[in-house]
Amino acid sequence: KQSDVPKNKETHTGSLIEQLTTEKYECMVCCEVVRIVAPVWSCQNCYHVFHLNCIKKWARSPASQAEDGNSGWRCPACQNASVQVPKTYTCFCGKVHNPEWNRNEIPHSCGELCGKRRQCLDCPHLCNILCHPGPCPSCPAFVTKTCECGQTSHSVRCGQSTKIHCSNVCGNTLNCGKHNCTQVCHAGKCSPCQLTVQQVCYCGSNFKEVLCGSKEESSDGFGSFSCQNICGKKLNCGRHSCKQVCHPQPCQLCPRLPQVVYRCPCGQTPLSKLLELGCVERKICTDPIPSCGKTCGKPLSCGSYEFIHTCESLCHEGDCRPCSHTSNIYCRCGFKKKVSVILGGFFFFFIAAITFMCDKRCNKKRSCGRHKCNEVCCVDTEHKCSLVCGRKLNCGLHRCEEPCHRGSCQTCWQTSFDELTCYCGESVIYPPVPCGTQPPECKKTCTRPHDCDHP
Repeated sequence: KQSDVPKNKETHTGSLIEQLTTEKYECMVCCEVVRIVAPVWSCQNCYHVFHLNCIKKWARSPASQAEDGNSGWRCPACQNASVQVPKTYTCFCGKVHNPEWNRNEIPHSCGELCGKRRQCLDCPHLCNILCHPGPCPSCPAFVTKTCECGQTSHSVRCGQSTKIHCSNVCGNTLNCGKHNCTQVCHAGKCSPCQLTVQQVCYCGSNFKEVLCGSKEESSDGFGSFSCQNICGKKLNCGRHSCKQVCHPQPCQLCPRLPQVVYRCPCGQTPLSKLLELGCVERKICTDPIPSCGKTCGKPLSCGSYEFIHTCESLCHEGDCRPCSHTSNIYCRCGFKKKVSVILGGFFFFFIAAITFMCDKRCNKKRSCGRHKCNEVCCVDTEHKCSLVCGRKLNCGLHRCEEPCHRGSCQTCWQTSFDELTCYCGESVIYPPVPCGTQPPECKKTCTRPHDCDHP
């Protein structure tokens, strides 16, 4: 009877009151009618009513315990777990113990105002009807609520969970702090600003577009990003250009200014000493830096760990000349070496080292243990075999398609989804049947016919 309770709260409460008053409500535990004067207990989750003694017995039974064993006992109707076992008979609102039955009041109620808080979190009002079974009805009060964007107000039922939306444009400030939201009144935060702004690199030669308000939009006053090209801005001297990669800070001083240069080009002699010997004092950055006349001696990039090559020219400005020394170049595997003239510095030495390969073939076994490496001037530490295995698998029908390997091949991965029967058809192996499986052994009498009429 209680399984036909409607979903509406008011109808649910009214149905419970009618069935308890006319003694037509049954206890789900003992399946007996709940009498008007019988002590009862009501579940606060599903509002089913049970005999107090029945629910005590049920709560102590093993069948009522929660699955984890630590959450107490479960309600017979809704399976909601409770920790404490009910001990006393109280009214529906819980204020009065052992309520007396009054013909003019709801059975098992105290006859006073319910006063329980409603399930809706937004409603501050207590239930204002008499002590009753079932859920408390919706709050009848009206409150004023603002819409999602906060521009308009509406009078709605207290506890209404639905959000209010107006037809106005939101207009709230977006994450960039510069533009306003253009969406119609909406729930949640406004979407990030979708407008794009143009940024310039530190050197001012390249541009890119980024989203307004994003982290990439930040600027330090010199620009917003580095384009990784040579800066090229005029230095403070007005005659030379910056040779640094696009950078945020101001360009450095001209490296040729008289107040910056204190030594000769090779760095061995101070300019003050050369001035004493009669050299002309430098006035501007374009004036040549006096030479000391000694051998340059700067280390060149073509040297090795064993021997460092140095510049043999006299003290000079600009880059050093190409090295005229010879150097030993080894092949990749180190089996052969040759003497090479280093022309053009380290770059040509590096190219020569890459292109020089000996003709010795590697005789080491590959990872499969069956084939040799045979690579020319081999430098590999692991000689992996690139051939296909090709050996027959355990089924005898297919070959291994894995790269050549050591040990036995894996079992055949192909499977048949047809039934495999013995020769007479009496014994059957049902699919999936692994490839190479033999027909099942059958001990029954053969039923296949001969060409003649004999069995």
